[in-house]
Amino acid sequence: MSTVRLTQITDLHLGATKDEILGGVTTYDSFLSVLRASETQGHGDNLLLLTGDLASDSQPGAYRLLNKVLDDNGKKAVWLPGNHDHFKTMQDNLRDYPFTPVLILGGWGILLLDSSKPDGPGGHFSDEELARAEAGLAQLAGKPVLVAMHHSPVAVNSTWLDRQRIDNQQKLYAMLLAHGQVKAVITGHVHQHHDSLWHDIPVYSSPSSCVQFEQYSHDFALSDNPPGYRWIELHEDGSVHTGVEFLQDFTQRCDVDCVGY
Repeated sequence: MSTVRLTQITDLHLGATKDEILGGVTTYDSFLSVLRASETQGHGDNLLLLTGDLASDSQPGAYRLLNKVLDDNGKKAVWLPGNHDHFKTMQDNLRDYPFTPVLILGGWGILLLDSSKPDGPGGHFSDEELARAEAGLAQLAGKPVLVAMHHSPVAVNSTWLDRQRIDNQQKLYAMLLAHGQVKAVITGHVHQHHDSLWHDIPVYSSPSSCVQFEQYSHDFALSDNPPGYRWIELHEDGSVHTGVEFLQDFTQRCDVDCVGY
């Protein structure tokens, strides 16, 4: 059994055309730059793990554009929705990348969960999603598991973002604890690098492929940090090795005076 290697890219906020701008950054350009950086930094053959907010506002054209970029670049990818996405629209337009909630890669299991809800930006697991999580964990019995979701189940010490963390996260935690082999949780949404613990489970939140939020802020604020991504190595012994890369040579800089989107 060999090491499983993944590249997480999150919060792309693509538009239906290549000129979509978020906080002063052209999101298509920043996403392509992240793809290229991951390739030059030795992660080009990794499976891409796209953890939500793939579109800026659930436009069908944004998902078609993403499908084309991934296909043109010969990428293997799995995805899950965020609060700016619409699941059925994603399914209909990411035609070459069907939703795969449970994967077995080598000796590892990967569980992809939908933490989005239709009525706001915060995280929540529906009863149906909790049932799917339980079934997925049963399917992965005996394997070390990586869980991916959009929202964070833990606080990141930023007042406005912490109001949006998953509101019923303890229900999922009880399942993960019962499984006994969940080694880490990977999230997006917070547009920043943040490593923490959910009781005894490591939680790794990752920077966006476009703009970053200011850490430890009380209200919405953008940081001048550049786009980034996370690489993940899942080893035979059940250990997780991971790190974050920022694109220091990316020439576009966000508008730190932006007050929301």
